[in-house]
Amino acid sequence: MKRIVFALLAVLGTFGIASAKEVQKDSIIVVMGDNSRIIIYGENKEELKKLLHYDVNKLLKDVGAKIDAADSNGTTRIVLDEINGEQYLMNETVIERNGYKITAKGDTIRYTKRTVKKTRPWWQNDQDNFVISIGLNAYGSKENTAAYPNPDDYDLRPLGSRYFALGFYRNPTLVKGQDAALRVRLGLEFSWYNFMFDGDKVAYKGEERVEFREFGQPLRKNKLTVCYITVPVMPSIAIRKGVISHIGAGGYVGYRLDSYTKTKTENGKKDHNHGGYWLNDFRYGLMAEIGFRNSVDLFFQYDLNELYQVARGPQVQAVSFGVRLN
Repeated sequence: MKRIVFALLAVLGTFGIASAKEVQKDSIIVVMGDNSRIIIYGENKEELKKLLHYDVNKLLKDVGAKIDAADSNGTTRIVLDEINGEQYLMNETVIERNGYKITAKGDTIRYTKRTVKKTRPWWQNDQDNFVISIGLNAYGSKENTAAYPNPDDYDLRPLGSRYFALGFYRNPTLVKGQDAALRVRLGLEFSWYNFMFDGDKVAYKGEERVEFREFGQPLRKNKLTVCYITVPVMPSIAIRKGVISHIGAGGYVGYRLDSYTKTKTENGKKDHNHGGYWLNDFRYGLMAEIGFRNSVDLFFQYDLNELYQVARGPQVQAVSFGVRLN
């Protein structure tokens, strides 16, 4: 199409409106206000589709117009001179509407369904987590009793007593704001307390209480491991921006699934012995956590009840702390 003719009808002020019957059926009518219309005429529908290849906005800015005298109906017509439309021909035209992308190039028109990536609101991020916790164990409190006058019998190695847990958490949002949100952590956790004793005295389950006896030879490893299933409940404040992603504090309750001692001699001989060791079946306590954006979380847990049953073992309470990996 080397040349193209546009006939535009503009109704201005009180000049009147052209009847729709005056316009050929293969035309585009653009409504501009209550008293104005722009009509783009083509010989047929195929010719009108070719308008997608032309920059009509640029054409209207560049061309001159002449105003004919009003006809008998009082309508003023603005007719653009015949021009060479090739100078307004665009290599490719792209229109996006109603989820579709329409690309026109030459005589080819291509329709593509546009996929929009949906992003969750910031306060919904990290609502479901599988978490690995790694840290250390220690005694939060320790009191000497008549049955256990020497704390060296059950003292722990500072770096040898390790804590490990696997958690499945859900963090529903209770209250959301523009820059902060209130959440509560709920879930299930499997945790292992590894109490590494600092000495060669091994824990045995006696008739009335736990006993710490000499093993008889030097030990490279001497520990008591206790496995729990734990349910945490921890309200937290999620922060939208900054280094800190969230701060939380709450509590937990757990049930003992298993416990055993493990020894390893200097020559590499290992021994495992499963038993109750007069440990409390339940544990409960307080916890706190601070999270760093795109990094690890730091946690601290303090058991409020004693590790052993009353009068069945040392009066000690367990503490664990370390990092959580999401």
